[in-house]
Amino acid sequence: MAFAPQRLLISLAICMATVACTPASIRDTATPASTTQIHPSSTVARQPVQANWWQTFNDPLMTALIQEALQASPDIKTAQASLRAARAQRVTAGASLLPSLSTSASARRSDGKDSYSANLDASWEADIFGGNHLADQAAAADLQATQASLEDVKASLAAEVASSYVNLRLTQARLAISRQSLAARDETVRLIGLKQQAGLASGLEVEQSKLSLGQTQAQLPALESNISQTQHALAILTGKEPSALNSRLAAAKPIPAASGQLLNNIPANAIRQRPDIRAAEYKVTAAALRVGEAKANLYPSFNLGGSLNFSSLSLADLLDTSTMVRSLLASISAPLFDGGRLKQQVEAKDAAREQAVASYQKAVLTALKDVANAFASLQANREQQPILANNVALARSAENLAQLSYHAGTADFQNVLEAQRSVLSAQESQLAAQAENTQAMISLYKAIGGAW
Repeated sequence: MAFAPQRLLISLAICMATVACTPASIRDTATPASTTQIHPSSTVARQPVQANWWQTFNDPLMTALIQEALQASPDIKTAQASLRAARAQRVTAGASLLPSLSTSASARRSDGKDSYSANLDASWEADIFGGNHLADQAAAADLQATQASLEDVKASLAAEVASSYVNLRLTQARLAISRQSLAARDETVRLIGLKQQAGLASGLEVEQSKLSLGQTQAQLPALESNISQTQHALAILTGKEPSALNSRLAAAKPIPAASGQLLNNIPANAIRQRPDIRAAEYKVTAAALRVGEAKANLYPSFNLGGSLNFSSLSLADLLDTSTMVRSLLASISAPLFDGGRLKQQVEAKDAAREQAVASYQKAVLTALKDVANAFASLQANREQQPILANNVALARSAENLAQLSYHAGTADFQNVLEAQRSVLSAQESQLAAQAENTQAMISLYKAIGGAW
């Protein structure tokens, strides 16, 4: 596999150094006189990403489980409900920019006569200082942040399903080699028993072989339990009852392998694709807009209200314009003395904006750490794999030599037992490295917001 972790991390660090300081469009707090829309990502050159990065592992079952989780997981449903609430808030905020209308009608009978009346009332607040418009934009930014948060939940869920699936395949592979080792040690017990009957092996050697067999047998229940628990966890992640996936996951399959080619040509601003970074950007935008909204409240508000009144002694003449009464009222209200409440609201909103900026910067630094950790793990794994493969070959050769030496009477039986344990340990280490490599690739995909 081809890696260039140091060069890529330097590029990312240079790019994100400016990101961590927050885009200028976010830093500039909206003022009451300005209603220009602020979009944190307007200065970001978004790159197309492959959201379904899990397909690059070429494991249809893992892909199917992730897709099922994205459809049915309770976490996804919770995030979707939050998104619906944000959309409703967005509509509510937008309504403040429009006039409000109300109607009423009545009919009554007095002294044997009928009379009818109808009223149409309208009111509208002139958004001269932009407070309502800023509130509307802030709600729009909140909606975008919630949408990004939903995508973040999806990304985390996909990574969790993939990680659990890899752990399942690793444990199944460990169980398989443990059973192979168990069969070999069972055969050793049988041969040592025959040698004892022929007077060629001691009772100590028989007991040692049985102990080694028992130690291997004792590992199997824990591995089987681990497999069941992982299957149950995957079922819950996909929104099913714990045992629903047991039959689909019962057959052992290879640990999904990742392709090193996917590490090439990653854009330097890749981290800004992450949904949690985008959500943090939008939250800063919303907080900045609300500072402007709070400042607008310091200025007078202008309200225009009007009504149309229709009255008649007969329903047919109700709409006769001669019976219509019109009224139009305009009012101005300004804060004179509020004990500093409005100014403190501005201060509170500005503090909230600073908190959002700090959270954004923390999210960026966390993202950089995630990428660095993933690359460090991949680099270490690349160096380990040939060594571990060679260790397996050496352990098997040593076991064969120990068996030959023991049967030739030139080595102690303890050497055979040690060689068998070394083979099992070397195989488990090699499997663990394969799983760690895949886990590191999963972490990298999540850290950079997808695959290119």
